[in-house]
Amino acid sequence: MPAITILLPFRNAATTLDAAIASMVAQTFHDWELLLIDNASTDAGPAVADAWAQHEPRIHVVHVAEVGIAHALNHGLQRATGRYLARMDADDISHPERLARQVEYLDAHPEVGVLGTRTAFATTVERSSGMRWFTDWQNAILSPQEHYVKRFVDAPLAHPTVMFRRMLVEAHGAYSTAPLPEDHELWLRWMDAGVRFAKLPETLLTWNDHAHRLSRTHPNYSTEAFHATKVKWLARWLKRHLNGRPVIIAGTSGICRNRAALLEAEGIPVEAFTDVRPREVPGYTFVPHDQLPPPGQAFITSMISQRGSGDRIAEFLASRALVEGKDFLLSA
Repeated sequence: MPAITILLPFRNAATTLDAAIASMVAQTFHDWELLLIDNASTDAGPAVADAWAQHEPRIHVVHVAEVGIAHALNHGLQRATGRYLARMDADDISHPERLARQVEYLDAHPEVGVLGTRTAFATTVERSSGMRWFTDWQNAILSPQEHYVKRFVDAPLAHPTVMFRRMLVEAHGAYSTAPLPEDHELWLRWMDAGVRFAKLPETLLTWNDHAHRLSRTHPNYSTEAFHATKVKWLARWLKRHLNGRPVIIAGTSGICRNRAALLEAEGIPVEAFTDVRPREVPGYTFVPHDQLPPPGQAFITSMISQRGSGDRIAEFLASRALVEGKDFLLSA
């Protein structure tokens, strides 16, 4: 039974798979098994995987006919034997010290269940400033508390960087196969159960962005799918933590109103809206941003999604002695 089982699903990834596998074989930590999970490929990817498995006994090829990364990963979870499970994607490159550093940290920090790393961003897409900004945002989140309070903004750590304890799957479930972002849903579900997440400060994976990457092309990763997933788990958390406090939504645009309506559909009544400029929202009270209630009197959730706005909103609310994760959360 190896210390680590690496789950590497692939579908029609013949042009990048060899380099991804090679980066795992080159790891300085050697006690692992690598499951190459063929998800109904129609190109030469399975041949690449088979060639590696023929001369490396730690590599095993698994064939999954049902298309979908969550299906592939769940098959891998069923086959895994390591006490730690590591993720890898077929178009990324793990740096040689990645596994060693993650095992070292998890062995020393039993209170942490899921550990990511910082990523280097590489792209072949001309217009990629949004993805680059997102990578920088993820890389700034390191501690368990930071992961916890930022979890409703977006996925706070990159899926192909993570290593987690196998016992978490047994305790809190595997990947959802519903039409949603499977990684973010898993993180939200596990955090809701009290699992602590952290990230190493070292950059230990190169995240290769390209036009055909699932996060760019698949409807499971659309803005709407992400927000519907976030709202479900935000509502569950609010039901346990509001303690009778009214909910105030930061942001009055049509998008913010629609997102607030999703929250109400999950059973969380919205009392008021706030913004930097007065703007009436029919049926709701408007609270000027400089007249928000003091700590403990209300709960504010920001639905504003413009790039960089979250940090400014958090800074402003903190200047009024409101505490992120206690008096307010960013959810866009």
